[in-house]
Amino acid sequence: MQQRPQDLSEVQLDYYRNVSSDLARRRLVESAYVPRQSGKAFHLPKHHVVRITCCDGPQVCDFNAFAQDDPAEYFWSGRTRTLYGSHLKVGQRLWGTEPKMRPMLTFIADTVKKAKLPHNATSHDLLYSRCSERRVELRTGKRHQPNCNDNLKRALRDIAFSDEHVHDAFNIFMTTGCDDQHRLFYIEPEARKGDFVELYSEIDLVCSISCCPGASSGGIAHGLLIETFEQAQRHDWELLR
Repeated sequence: MQQRPQDLSEVQLDYYRNVSSDLARRRLVESAYVPRQSGKAFHLPKHHVVRITCCDGPQVCDFNAFAQDDPAEYFWSGRTRTLYGSHLKVGQRLWGTEPKMRPMLTFIADTVKKAKLPHNATSHDLLYSRCSERRVELRTGKRHQPNCNDNLKRALRDIAFSDEHVHDAFNIFMTTGCDDQHRLFYIEPEARKGDFVELYSEIDLVCSISCCPGASSGGIAHGLLIETFEQAQRHDWELLR
């Protein structure tokens, strides 16, 4: 069977496995604690790794990514969903918008233990849109409540990057499914304190994350630990295509 463009070759998969396992070849570039119900934006150069850790307990992370030189090129959750399905797993990629529509990041590590859940619910969601002030108001009647949309925008403004293209997120650690009536649902995250995921940057990026204030994180909101690493040894990707 011919390999699909979205699928990785065995050579590529071996490379990412080595990146995720050979910690001695990494150099820590930045480490930041992101408090509960807040956000943070950061630069992630090509061939770097970002690790996102539930350092305090289960916590959903809304993740946005943008090409560093063009904020109009950003992570496209809809296209990524059509390529892989409703949830992402290790060995799959986060794809960007047209006209380039290229891989922006590769999902290379995940410590969350997955259980067999009703309606095939699982972690690392591509179904739900980010929460916003208006969405919270419509649902609860309360105004000016913490939300991911504002967190993502505020974080980008803090590093003087355009917030015009904040978009629906890769909902890391969010456990979701679709029931027999075709209605989306979420349950408390499967992630536990200390669980992490790692993403490998395929291009120079600016990323923005939100510690989601919503109920999808469970009964208690927590902070997240963000760490970025530089690889001590890089492959020429032209040799791996």
